[in-house]
Amino acid sequence: MQVTSIIVNMKNALEIILHDSIQHIFDHFAASFDIVVVFYSLDGRIVCRSRSPAVSDYCRLVQNRLYGSAHCTLSDETRCRECTASRRIVNYRCHAGIEEAVAPIFIANQLAGYAMIGQFRSTASPDSKVLCDARKRGCAADLKTAFDHLAYYNEFRKQHLLGLFATLVDYIITKEIVTVSGERLLSRVMAFIEQNLHRPIRLPEAAKTVNRSCSSISHAFRVHLNKSFSQAVIEAKLQRAEEYFRQSPELSIGEVAERLGYADPLYFSRLYRKIRGFPPSQYHYDSDLKCEGILPMSKTGKTRNV
Repeated sequence: MQVTSIIVNMKNALEIILHDSIQHIFDHFAASFDIVVVFYSLDGRIVCRSRSPAVSDYCRLVQNRLYGSAHCTLSDETRCRECTASRRIVNYRCHAGIEEAVAPIFIANQLAGYAMIGQFRSTASPDSKVLCDARKRGCAADLKTAFDHLAYYNEFRKQHLLGLFATLVDYIITKEIVTVSGERLLSRVMAFIEQNLHRPIRLPEAAKTVNRSCSSISHAFRVHLNKSFSQAVIEAKLQRAEEYFRQSPELSIGEVAERLGYADPLYFSRLYRKIRGFPPSQYHYDSDLKCEGILPMSKTGKTRNV
């Protein structure tokens, strides 16, 4: 897995995880259609791009000899805002007269970045204004040659290309080739934990279930919950035990332990005491505190909310 930290604003960082296969996907797509494919971060940095040249000869000439790169940056920023607002692909002809399309990548309703295809043409000749400016700079012939080398798509073919681009974006999202580390991953892992509290839960099994590596899950738990995977499992089991104590007081501590996958009730009791600071029997048999949803006094003399 390739991990890249993306800055959302000055106070928060959004961690994007890119699967290694994204490079192959971009390369295949770009080579098949003779275009450029790029994944941009929210701050405009290129996180991944097809191995075809990042800038075509035409764009390089326009930037270096006519308008500079500021026009490109402003145009990209404007279209990124537009596609974010509409939540759909935006196709446009840039100031240099060539075609581009940008799509927002939303992961769990959170904007993670932008996928963009571009540097292909839909006209037989360069934009008249661009060509006029090129004549003034003495580079019209070079401009026309570079323009002719761009892949040409008429309206019919362009619409099919955009349709395939939409499919590519959907594939990237649904197959989790681009994911946001943190809340989405944690919610899936925690759901797995909650569904399997009746038995021992191991990290490799959880990782396999959500199709992620053990290290990425451990990292997410440390960063976002400040605890390890095993600590999260234990806490979930103790909270479930306390639910049993409240809702099914007829159950013995041994029966509760068994329902949580602990074959040895003494081990469960020792674990409970270590984490909570008092034995499970103290919570189990204190009906007043259970009704109020409050844990007994810890060794520090402070009560704890369930």
